[in-house]
Amino acid sequence: MSDDATNHAAHVASGSGGGKRNAGTPVLILDHSFDRGSLYPLRETLQAHAVHAGLPHGRSVDLVLTVHELATNAVFHGSGTGQARIWQLDGVLRCEVGDPGSSGHDAAGWPVRHGHGLWLARYLSDRFTIDSGPDGTLATADFALPGPASRRSATPRLRRLESHTVLELDGALDEQAAPEITAAVGELVSGTPAPGLVIDLSAVTYWDSTGITALIVAQQRVSETAAGMLVLTGLAAEFAERLDALSPVPFTTRETPAKAVPLFPPS
Repeated sequence: MSDDATNHAAHVASGSGGGKRNAGTPVLILDHSFDRGSLYPLRETLQAHAVHAGLPHGRSVDLVLTVHELATNAVFHGSGTGQARIWQLDGVLRCEVGDPGSSGHDAAGWPVRHGHGLWLARYLSDRFTIDSGPDGTLATADFALPGPASRRSATPRLRRLESHTVLELDGALDEQAAPEITAAVGELVSGTPAPGLVIDLSAVTYWDSTGITALIVAQQRVSETAAGMLVLTGLAAEFAERLDALSPVPFTTRETPAKAVPLFPPS
């Protein structure tokens, strides 16, 4: 089976955080065998190498979770052992989880369940593939390294209009920005009986799952009010698809804040 699920995040910068090198010359920075008894040490090793290579902490957590889930699949649904490798290319960390002992078996034996394993790999990584063949099963997940300009955490800016409020984000939608977003939304909800909120993501440069969680929490907080509405604007198609997959509730989206205005009743 060959499953090529390409998931490029919106606004991800192409510059590498790990120095210049020929894009066609990958460098092996981790080669680690694992089995059932070494899954936990594998997490610590992955985290250290991802951060050292230039992946922001919040995004490195996504990498660790993805590779650990793939390794767990190899242990419990494959041969019981495997090999985890990280290659650094220009602007990308490429993670490979190989199960050479599963030769002759199809990767369909690795289950796809919401929130686990292959499902997480598809939606947390920027590109995911899995192949089975005579040499076993190999799963590959790519994580883009941000350039220096993409690393600054977004600072929420509120613009209050007559019918609604616009929250603008300019920078990385990451673990540092997430609590500020949550606090800003909480303040708005607590002070407005029927809050109307637009979150404009058009200037977001990078993201991690913590930032996405902040958007999901914002949606939940606004929807808990009697007549509240939240609209996301400025999403690229790939990012909108990722949100649809990761969020338990659908988002309302529009291309720009101006196109969201008709959704809010005049005050």
